[in-house]
Amino acid sequence: MNPLVRALGALGMLCLAQAGLASITVGSGGSISLGSGALDLGGGDLVVDGQFNLEAATVTEAGNVVINGSFDGGGGSMLLRGDWINNGLFNAQTSQISMIEASGGSNALVGDSIFYGLSLTSPVGGAFVLQSGSVQQIVNSLTILGASGQPVQIESSNPPQIAEMVLQAGGSQNIAFVGVSNVHATGEPLAPDETNQGGSGNDFGWFGSGLFELIPVPTLTIPGLLLMMLSMLVLARVGRSQAL
Repeated sequence: MNPLVRALGALGMLCLAQAGLASITVGSGGSISLGSGALDLGGGDLVVDGQFNLEAATVTEAGNVVINGSFDGGGGSMLLRGDWINNGLFNAQTSQISMIEASGGSNALVGDSIFYGLSLTSPVGGAFVLQSGSVQQIVNSLTILGASGQPVQIESSNPPQIAEMVLQAGGSQNIAFVGVSNVHATGEPLAPDETNQGGSGNDFGWFGSGLFELIPVPTLTIPGLLLMMLSMLVLARVGRSQAL
């Protein structure tokens, strides 16, 4: 496609998005680069079948983000109020992805993604549902915030199958008012000083759980227990005689 035609097409889609009239679809073989501007999607979806370059731009009020092609985060930021569906390639670089659930419903994270910065917030007790079997990795910073009396929920889509959340070593976290159900923290321990508020559990690596594993003690039969006690008495007598 002629570069000028491609640029004009991208400009037209951006104008529609600014007016809140349409979603943006980057077709297969097409590309959009946002530079350092600001873009308000007005609740419209972003569907990437080609190449989308966030660069240093700020994108707000996105609905669903669907990646079937390639999404390069650059050093920009994006705020979405719908689902994050990654069926393609997401290269976070140093971007910040923020998801807000403000209806009391749920938003989904589908597919495996590696985020540089990820924020999941709901002031009304909404939920973020991670696809079972998926792994969400966070390199630099993770924020999960609910509100007092209305904790945000972090859940697996198909319990009791788990999903995983991995905060890489050295990453920072800001987590409060959260409940967890069937999601394991398999990187840095998450919310070690918090409690599970409203979640059903199966929350390995959260809230101080899974940090210290108990050593299993084998079950002894009564004769075995008596033999162990006799051995302890013999050892005690030997130790006393040596001390004398």
